[in-house]
Amino acid sequence: MNSFWNGKRRFVALLMFLAGVFVALRVPPVIPFIQLPGENFPEGFNVPFTDIRLTNTFAGSVIVWILLLLFVIYVSRRRPKSGNEVPPGGFYNMFEALFEGLMGFVGGIAAGRHFRLIFNMFMTIFLIVLLANWMELVPGVDTVGFIHPHVKEKYDADSGEYKVITTDGYEIYQGFLGISYVNGQCDWISPADEAAADEAALLEAKAAAAAAEQASIEDAAYARYQAGHGDEAQSTEESDDHGDDGHSAASGQSDAALAAHDEVLAARVAAKQARADRSCYTGVGPVPWADDYVADDKADKKKSIPLHPDPRGEEAKLVPWVVLPFVRVPSTDLNMTLSLALISFVMIQFIGFKALGIGYLTKFFNFGTLFKSPLGGIDVAVGLLELIGDFAKILSFGFRLLGNIFAGSILLFVMSFLVPILPWPFFILEFFVGVIQALVFALLTAIFMNLATVSHHHDDDHDHAEAH
Repeated sequence: MNSFWNGKRRFVALLMFLAGVFVALRVPPVIPFIQLPGENFPEGFNVPFTDIRLTNTFAGSVIVWILLLLFVIYVSRRRPKSGNEVPPGGFYNMFEALFEGLMGFVGGIAAGRHFRLIFNMFMTIFLIVLLANWMELVPGVDTVGFIHPHVKEKYDADSGEYKVITTDGYEIYQGFLGISYVNGQCDWISPADEAAADEAALLEAKAAAAAAEQASIEDAAYARYQAGHGDEAQSTEESDDHGDDGHSAASGQSDAALAAHDEVLAARVAAKQARADRSCYTGVGPVPWADDYVADDKADKKKSIPLHPDPRGEEAKLVPWVVLPFVRVPSTDLNMTLSLALISFVMIQFIGFKALGIGYLTKFFNFGTLFKSPLGGIDVAVGLLELIGDFAKILSFGFRLLGNIFAGSILLFVMSFLVPILPWPFFILEFFVGVIQALVFALLTAIFMNLATVSHHHDDDHDHAEAH
């Protein structure tokens, strides 16, 4: 361990740590747009000769298969060609130990003439799912991609036309080398929402002023009531003083109402200024109650929302933006997890027919004892339950993997945003979650494949023979 950290490795590790702290403190955190289906790439990124749009989860799956292919080439080249050859050491030795350990583990579950097929399926699924799960730990996955305007077209029944409407999103800014960045500190505010917020502040200020005015009037009335029930001499003297106080009260009423009115508007101005201090450009326009406010003659005319705005032009301020990642973790897409679940289901049925032939169907449709035994109906019901259970495995496999990895990705997003300097415990957690989920998926496939090779009918005959 000490020799590993000698020399340049210590300085490289320290440099990487300092670089991570610098980036965490200086660069605003990226706020990815979270959705369950894989995001479609922009126009032009279609499957060749079709109108099918590629998705970022498909790109992640392609990377997984390329890595798996390179891994197979590496292992085949490093593998000793004869027993006398010295093992190459390093990563290959670690993988060989892992391979032999898993082979012994699966051999204890599915030993027999079908072991090779079961283990090959186990190892293939394990490596695919493991690489797909670990992709969420790679920097740039789910955070680097296209700057995408978060708008959509909606059909307007009144006009009979499609209109472009905005949804939630963030502002963008131009950074190093002209690269556009999503500003996670500034959620985008439409002009209509800003005007509505200003109008709401004005209404709230008027209501506060009216309440303060009413409170002042009630206080003045109560003071006159108290003065009218004192001694007559004092009442006369106090009435003279009350004449002056009445003027002060009237003046105090106006001051209280004005103070309440200004307090509400000041809070609205402070909120706008807070956004301006964060370098936000939407929602920070001049307030309509300012002395130097100039009304826009075109304010009543609604500006058209561009469907494909230029992120480097003025149109960028008219729409919200989100990051459309180049690559997303394949395991967070139901298409990938259900595909693996279907492959696992097909292989379970395949090995069942291979081992038992057409008799494998008696596992699900056991009508042989229906008219021979009083308990024949139970065998039929159990067979139908087995059939339902086999199809339920597809949903169980697919949704278990999807739920765990999708939740893990969101956990990394949230914790990297809250504690950008020290999110390492959560990365270590997801590292082991990825291993466990890959092992569970592959191991359940191996177990079910082994169970499919066992003849229940043969076991029943064997029990009857022992009984006789």
